[in-house]
Amino acid sequence: MSVGEIEEIINSSPVIKFKEIYGRVNSKEYAKQVVYRLIKKGNLKRIKKGVYSNSDDIFSIASNIYYPSYISFLSASYKLGLTEVIPIAVYVVTTKNYAPIEFERYKIIFIESGNIFGYHKEGKDKNVVFLADSEKLMVDALFKPEHMGNFDEIINVFKNSKNIEKTKVIEYLNQMNSNKISRQVGYLLEMYQNMDISESVKINKNYYDLNPFEKGKKINKKWRLKI
Repeated sequence: MSVGEIEEIINSSPVIKFKEIYGRVNSKEYAKQVVYRLIKKGNLKRIKKGVYSNSDDIFSIASNIYYPSYISFLSASYKLGLTEVIPIAVYVVTTKNYAPIEFERYKIIFIESGNIFGYHKEGKDKNVVFLADSEKLMVDALFKPEHMGNFDEIINVFKNSKNIEKTKVIEYLNQMNSNKISRQVGYLLEMYQNMDISESVKINKNYYDLNPFEKGKKINKKWRLKI
């Protein structure tokens, strides 16, 4: 296989691993030479040992290093146009705990979760990205709010999201199985989307804080939240 043919393979995906190149040419030494030449030409960038990319889209790169995974939290909020904050860290939800990666001017941070659902694919070839649905971002933002930065950024998700599907929200909340998150999401949907999901949420006797960053002072009786 020629260098040109290998370049075609590289251009068809945001991320390629050395073992994939080696598997194509059946020669480790030749594979090393090809990678060296492509890096020298500027047609390939090293993400970490044995992992490379020819994409200029950090979201595509970050969401294709491990499978399955998807962009979420503040990074997804920016990608979806819900915030004006430009993130310097790219948050990726994965099934395992992986070490963060410093790549160019970004830090790619992997968030381990057992809740790998509620995302979709955008773009194609070397610009394909796996991205949280707006409905799942609402849930993720309250699941691990520290990766949103502050409560204002969580509110931005609810306030600025368009065409929210009620059935999706309820489905994702049921899969999360957290009464606290269901009530927080329910309150914020009612406040910013004029959407009522209270009939689908079993509200127990406990009171929770709406804002995960500070204690609430007032009581909302419907959702039993301290706001």
